[in-house]
Amino acid sequence: MSDNELDVLLSDEKKNEGKEGKEEMKFKPGCSCDVGTANIVVTRQTEDNTFVNRFHRNMLYPMDISDEAADLLERSSYFYIKVDGKYFVVGEDALSLIRAIGRGEVIRPMKDGILNPNLQSSSELLFYIIKVVLGEPIIKNEPLRFSCPANPIDRDLDNTFHKMILQSFFTKLGYDAKPTNEAMAIAYCENPVLKSEGKDVPLSGISISCGSGMWNISLCFKGLSLNEFSCTRSGDFLDGQVSKATGVPVSKVIRIKEKEMDLNNVNMSDRVQAALSIYVDEMLERMVHHICTQFKEKSSEMEGEVEVVVAGGTSLLPNFCGRLEQVIKRSDMPFKIYRIRHAQNPFYSVSNGLCIRAQADYAKANKK
Repeated sequence: MSDNELDVLLSDEKKNEGKEGKEEMKFKPGCSCDVGTANIVVTRQTEDNTFVNRFHRNMLYPMDISDEAADLLERSSYFYIKVDGKYFVVGEDALSLIRAIGRGEVIRPMKDGILNPNLQSSSELLFYIIKVVLGEPIIKNEPLRFSCPANPIDRDLDNTFHKMILQSFFTKLGYDAKPTNEAMAIAYCENPVLKSEGKDVPLSGISISCGSGMWNISLCFKGLSLNEFSCTRSGDFLDGQVSKATGVPVSKVIRIKEKEMDLNNVNMSDRVQAALSIYVDEMLERMVHHICTQFKEKSSEMEGEVEVVVAGGTSLLPNFCGRLEQVIKRSDMPFKIYRIRHAQNPFYSVSNGLCIRAQADYAKANKK
């Protein structure tokens, strides 16, 4: 399938917002790529300051090469690629195919926030998706910021290889690429505040990116990162635990979670919904415990009431922030919490924040 054909499958948010017809948009130099375990999100900003987001599911369904498989794929509209003696159906099509044939599970080029070490062709598959979603630079050496997780405190994982491989890839595409912690990217986009002595201190608070592979958490003061870390066993782990507990395939668990689940109105007679509710609470308790432990020694540096901003795909569950607030209220949090706020655009906050930083890079480099 060609790059043009893939464009049809890519979501293009706000593409024509405030515009008539199919007028070609003009973008400011400086773009971003949020390289997530579940989704790839690319953001640019138009000259009238409208963010334009494109995303694609970062998941695959492998099929052995055979005449039957080739015939199926050629007759269908599925987006697929051929790597290392296998066909890989990509993105939302991977989920659709699994549901249609009633067997199998998706795999991901990334796991726990970094390249999947169990998939030999993980980087090649990931890069193919990114290249088509991102496109070419609009100027020579266009600034690009890409998301990078902090090293986790609950697993022996290191992000150095992941970060350098991505940076090298973006450089080969013609970008001047820099990694940025994804929780800090949310702070750049959402501007959490610290209420201290009757004043609002900007870019000061806690930002949390609830992704599929990890939670990334940062504590910042006046735009300076005081502490940042990540924890694994997030959205994908949640789906896997529910699948194990109920015997329902992960693909169906994902559909129920995304289409039917409401944490304010859980149907406890539905085993999947009941299990999702239980494991969401387990995840929140575990994550808040890590946050309290990691930030205890920083309490003296944040005098006042702290705002917590939450974003990321896992946070999209209705009333997720309400459940999180309940857990935080009964925790040993070392700060007074002013409020817990869901990001204005939780799915795009990381990528939008990265885009803001990339444009600042361009402005700095071209300051006269």
